[in-house]
Amino acid sequence: MPWGHERFVTFPTSKNVNKAELRKHYLQKRKDLSPNKREALSGEIVYRFNEISLGHLKFIHIFYPITGKKEFNSLLLKKRLERDYPHLQFLLPKANLVEHTLLHILWEKDTPLAMNQWGITEPENGTEISAKMIDAVLVPLLTFDTTGNRLGYGKGFYDRFLAECRIDVLKIGVSYFEPEQAFEEVDQYDIPLDICVTPAKVWYFEKGHKKSGL
Repeated sequence: MPWGHERFVTFPTSKNVNKAELRKHYLQKRKDLSPNKREALSGEIVYRFNEISLGHLKFIHIFYPITGKKEFNSLLLKKRLERDYPHLQFLLPKANLVEHTLLHILWEKDTPLAMNQWGITEPENGTEISAKMIDAVLVPLLTFDTTGNRLGYGKGFYDRFLAECRIDVLKIGVSYFEPEQAFEEVDQYDIPLDICVTPAKVWYFEKGHKKSGL
């Protein structure tokens, strides 16, 4: 069966399934994918970006894939976007591991990168860009639901970051798997996605939708 048409089995969401259990489940689902399959699914996700218009953007904030977390290969996406949108400028996060906040560094050809203590590749230094100048954010996640809520790693880095961005910033998630039904647990500080891209389709969410749960 071709990539993008595979039937994905979701974890049954109920009041007895909490965020910790979902995180564990989806981390294991990622680990169960072979390296070749992860790369193929990443390629399908990159292909789906043809359906999204990004030509009006100037700054896009992306993440460097964490090998240990078996994340989507965002380097493939960067290569594709550089080809399609030569004017687009890329930013990488640099984490403050004490305050759980991010700086946003312009990713240029000579920007030095190094791995931090959490195994995350990030800029050692470079030109910092204000969150208010960012037009789109590629948001890492473990899973998402049909109303655009995302489940991350639980540290709150991206919720704090997105709260600093302009209200019109485009929030794009990427997931190997199709969504869960609406999460039972949604924190008041959780910021929903505008779009989530999977191998099978591009999911669009209504801006300002009401969140279920808390």
